[in-house]
Amino acid sequence: MPSRNTWLAAAVSASLCMLCAASATAAASTQFDIPAQSLSSALRVYAEKTGEQVVFFSEIGAGKQSQGVQGRYSNEEALQRLLNNTGLRARRVNDRTIAIAQAADAGPAATAEFAALQPMALAAQAPAPAPQATTAAASPPAETSDALFGVEEVVVTGTAVSERTKFDSSVAISTFDADAIAQQAPASSADLIAQVPGFWVESTAGTTQGNVFARGIIQDGGYRYVALMEDGIPIYPVFELSFYNPDQFVRVDETISRVEALRGGTAPIFTAGAIGGAVNFVTKKPGNESEGVVKFGISDYSMYRGDFAWSGPISDQWGLAFGGYYRTSDGIRDPGYTADEGGQIRAKLLRQFDGGELEFFVKYINDRSLFAVPIPLQGSASDPDAINGQDAGTYSLHSANLARAGLPDSAAELGLQGSSLEDGIHPDLATGGFRFQWDINDTVNFTNLARYTDGSVRFDGIFPGDPPVLGADFAAGRGVAPNFTYVDGGGAYAANQFVQNHGHWVVNKEYEAFQDDIRFNLDLGSNNLTLGLYYADYSMEDRWSLGNLMLMDVSSRPSRLLLPGVTDPEGFTQYSFFNLAADYEATEWSLYASDEWQVTDAFRIDLGVRYDDEDIEGTISVPTAVDLDGNPATTYDAGTSLALLAPANSVDESFDNLGWSIGFNYEFTDSQAFFGHYTESAKLPHFDDVRNGVLEKDNVSNVELGYKVSFDTIAMFATLFQTEFDNVPFQDILADGSTVVRRAQTKTRGIELEGEWLPVESLNIRFTATWQQPEYENFTGTNANGTPFDNTGNTIRRIPEVMGRLTPTWYFMDSRGRLYLTYTYVGKRFSNDENTIELPSYSKVDAGVMFDITEAFSVQLSGDNLTDEVGLTEGNPRTDVGAGGIGAVYMARPLFGRSFMGSVTFKF
Repeated sequence: MPSRNTWLAAAVSASLCMLCAASATAAASTQFDIPAQSLSSALRVYAEKTGEQVVFFSEIGAGKQSQGVQGRYSNEEALQRLLNNTGLRARRVNDRTIAIAQAADAGPAATAEFAALQPMALAAQAPAPAPQATTAAASPPAETSDALFGVEEVVVTGTAVSERTKFDSSVAISTFDADAIAQQAPASSADLIAQVPGFWVESTAGTTQGNVFARGIIQDGGYRYVALMEDGIPIYPVFELSFYNPDQFVRVDETISRVEALRGGTAPIFTAGAIGGAVNFVTKKPGNESEGVVKFGISDYSMYRGDFAWSGPISDQWGLAFGGYYRTSDGIRDPGYTADEGGQIRAKLLRQFDGGELEFFVKYINDRSLFAVPIPLQGSASDPDAINGQDAGTYSLHSANLARAGLPDSAAELGLQGSSLEDGIHPDLATGGFRFQWDINDTVNFTNLARYTDGSVRFDGIFPGDPPVLGADFAAGRGVAPNFTYVDGGGAYAANQFVQNHGHWVVNKEYEAFQDDIRFNLDLGSNNLTLGLYYADYSMEDRWSLGNLMLMDVSSRPSRLLLPGVTDPEGFTQYSFFNLAADYEATEWSLYASDEWQVTDAFRIDLGVRYDDEDIEGTISVPTAVDLDGNPATTYDAGTSLALLAPANSVDESFDNLGWSIGFNYEFTDSQAFFGHYTESAKLPHFDDVRNGVLEKDNVSNVELGYKVSFDTIAMFATLFQTEFDNVPFQDILADGSTVVRRAQTKTRGIELEGEWLPVESLNIRFTATWQQPEYENFTGTNANGTPFDNTGNTIRRIPEVMGRLTPTWYFMDSRGRLYLTYTYVGKRFSNDENTIELPSYSKVDAGVMFDITEAFSVQLSGDNLTDEVGLTEGNPRTDVGAGGIGAVYMARPLFGRSFMGSVTFKF
């Protein structure tokens, strides 16, 4: 451990020692007065009365009624009466925790998380201190809602204990159930994740290709340090590569039951490389009764979407769940053609047997979406306009005119010349696998989770280069007369107008992966021990054609221009300046162990260790510059980079790492607790790193110390954190296709707040806030041109120091309707490491209304960015590195303009 972290480890160790205390007494019977009501509400009243902690998923109690319990009974007798005729069973987990699940003879409804539970009599015990997770707190009036802030929800991410609640957890974790997801109506997975404190999310690239920065961790974009998973396992073992993000494959639809977002903590113990956190999309499972939903949505930017989902038993022992979505859209930044089109479909088949269950799952996605990029802006960065006074919220740098250019001959060697700009980001991928759970005996539970993935992503997009300049200056810089004309029609274009020169980049990536995660969970009384083995065998074929620069005007949906002596007949000023052909294969295996030791009823210590070993082999082309037609007068194809003219380089690298964590959770009252975690872990190099010669792992230490409270009308988590990186690499692909790799040490300290307040029964207010100091340490070197720099002490680029979100929701007409508003604040950021390009702070307001016309039929109307704020979420990564400042005309990516969406939902 680095010496500068010694005080952190000492603080955690001291806290562990001071918190070791507590005991519980026993009681024989209690006077109960629980009226008949919904089962979820009855169980919460029972928990408040007895001091027991009762854990269950909201869908377990949905639609079920409990009979009343009046009189003096032992705790187990009262609980058994509440569960009579519900098809549910109870299992005592420890001296103070009871888990509720489907009865063994109730068909295939038991969820995987509770497959290990077996019916057993509940022993009488005296009331013990219990967390407010079980208190019958006033909650939002929604019929199946849980306690405030979901503190009684069971979480499955970052723990191998199936009954761990959010309140019990020793890590910072955010949860979103299906109702919360529906209210937010996120346009993308990144939009949903933006609700998590400590995560700075750039979601303005469109419905995919978001960027997630966890607790100030520097990166060049994507999800490099945050695992995006479905049902506990990634679709592909690597979370981020150039032109690949996992949100290309992970989408929000009606098949999602809930989402769990873990920040730091145990994430890298249970998931290889997840040093920043893990976001787990948990999908719906079949229950005892058949249920379905159909949803249709429409927006003011010609988006039409249909979602469906159905689940239920298909025999006494088998259950089925399936669903998906299909959508088409012109996009808010309308390119003049269909911007987004496609969908996905998934299915789960569940077989329950005595002592376990077997689940098969499969998904296919074929969906294309526009890649929104930085656009040319002018005026103050705090309130800019698109160039020439156009609307920054709807300006599109894509157009049908640009798409008609196709690709030059240099793309042919990679089989990419026929690729279309209108295809956008286009995943075509299938994935499937199984989960097997078996209670070997009362002590040992075995789980095997496996996934196979096969498919591709074609990535076509306009990538911005230098900011626009006057046509006369552009021509003078190339030594030609400024005789501009349009490619289509041949009309003249004035030299005193702006022109811009941007590229059509195309990338094709072929994926294949097999992953297998095997766990043994041992219930040893006060200890819950997990032993795990993870194995992955995966490959990727990369074909890139970058550059392909086109000269164009500066209108939204620009048109191509011709300039004699500079452009070819289609308007290209430069054919591909970087072609790549690379094939990679990798294997990874990991051993991990976790022990959750319940020292006393109130105090638990969590220990974890993981060893990862990775081998990467591959062949990587060596691009060669050529004059494609051999004519020096045609400058557009001179210096074209071709990949297949020279023999490829072979790579064969191996990496390994041993990481560990220690944490605690101490419930010092029935509604308040402290928790903390210290983690040492690393992200091993991936394919891009090996290609760029970055052969060192990314070491990180993360410490957090938190306080959580859950009262009748307020629940809140407050977490202090510090994240330190030792020699982290990050890379930028510049406008000319060259790659700049920089390395630095970083330190980020901060505090995260997340909670929910119920000032009156009909008003619910959720809130998040993050304040952090992300700074570079020991960051010196030279730029691509050899100029030395020293960015030590600067703020880490692209990451705000302050961000917050406030969402009040008002329930009306006996909770049939809800009116909600979300206010988001984002503090200033810097677009580059030099801190010379500032992106100002901004605020954003969203709102909506939902109304249940009947129990089965509901409607929703939501508005995004109601004030039409032009907040800059990102600069231009291809030109901002090393730049001295912002100019009168500059490239940046603003928020999408104001938009509205409506939907109707029918449940059956």
